[in-house]
Amino acid sequence: MPEGPLVRKFHHLISPFVGQQVVKTGGSSKKLQPAGLQSLWLQDTQVHGKKLFLRFDPDEEMEAPGSSPPPEPPQKEAQKEGAADPKQAGEPSGQKTPDGSSQSAELNPQGEDESECLEGDAPAGDAGRWLRVSFGLFGSVWVNEFSRAKKANKRGDWRDPSPRLVLYFGGGGFLAFYNCQMSWSSSPVVTPACDILSEKFHRGQALEALGQAQPVCITLLDQRYFSGLGNIIKNEVLYRAGIHPLSLGSALSAPRREALVDHVVEFSTAWLQGKFQGRPQHTQVYQKEQCPAGHQVMKEAFGPPGGFQRVTWWCPQCQPQLSEEPEQRQFS
Repeated sequence: MPEGPLVRKFHHLISPFVGQQVVKTGGSSKKLQPAGLQSLWLQDTQVHGKKLFLRFDPDEEMEAPGSSPPPEPPQKEAQKEGAADPKQAGEPSGQKTPDGSSQSAELNPQGEDESECLEGDAPAGDAGRWLRVSFGLFGSVWVNEFSRAKKANKRGDWRDPSPRLVLYFGGGGFLAFYNCQMSWSSSPVVTPACDILSEKFHRGQALEALGQAQPVCITLLDQRYFSGLGNIIKNEVLYRAGIHPLSLGSALSAPRREALVDHVVEFSTAWLQGKFQGRPQHTQVYQKEQCPAGHQVMKEAFGPPGGFQRVTWWCPQCQPQLSEEPEQRQFS
């Protein structure tokens, strides 16, 4: 699923539509019933980790309690109007903002389905409804344009992807949401302390979690402590920190855990900045055959016993496995 930096880019693309009325709807979602959004006003949008929240009200004048302006990117100069992403690997170009400028925001990272530090959905009343959007493996948001097939399907048909939800606004633009799950919530229950891209990210809480006696590759994907962190970030920060993915957090020194958290924040922030500045994200070990030092990169699926196994890339020479670490077969 899209990781934190990309979901924040989706949020940036949606933000210009805040304050506009939905005049027409479409999409294949049966659970949500898109027609129920017609005539509502998009009043706010918030982002937390890998989740988007959109607030809809029946009245233009209504305001969301505690609503806040869209979060700024790490450096304000990186979010100038008209900034566009160039075509990237696994990322189509050609999306357009409400003013007609071209933008793109889609990436196909390794899929994840981690537990979130978000709790339950509640039935919404007639006003103040928040739509919670959780993206799947190929989840994306398109603006004023629909996604097109890039290759034939298994049947040989060139069938375009079907959007789960399409929102047409009174201002003339529209949003199309693909490969996502949507549900109503009474409020966007978020925990900034665990969001790796939030200014309120709690380093102490993250460091405490990393000290557990379990492989760090598992802890890093725990959304209770590292919301927004996915498989790409996991692989890249472990390589940059020189830590084997199966290293037990409890076996790492405090300085090494500190360095790992530093890499999490720095890599995620740089990725987000790159999205706004139109720079592609370059990985060093993720889906690579060799690391930057020229060593062969290993690939294997790791995860908790009985849990979801995620493909992991690492360099045995740059990320040596220590003697006190468990054998790989115990977690593969």
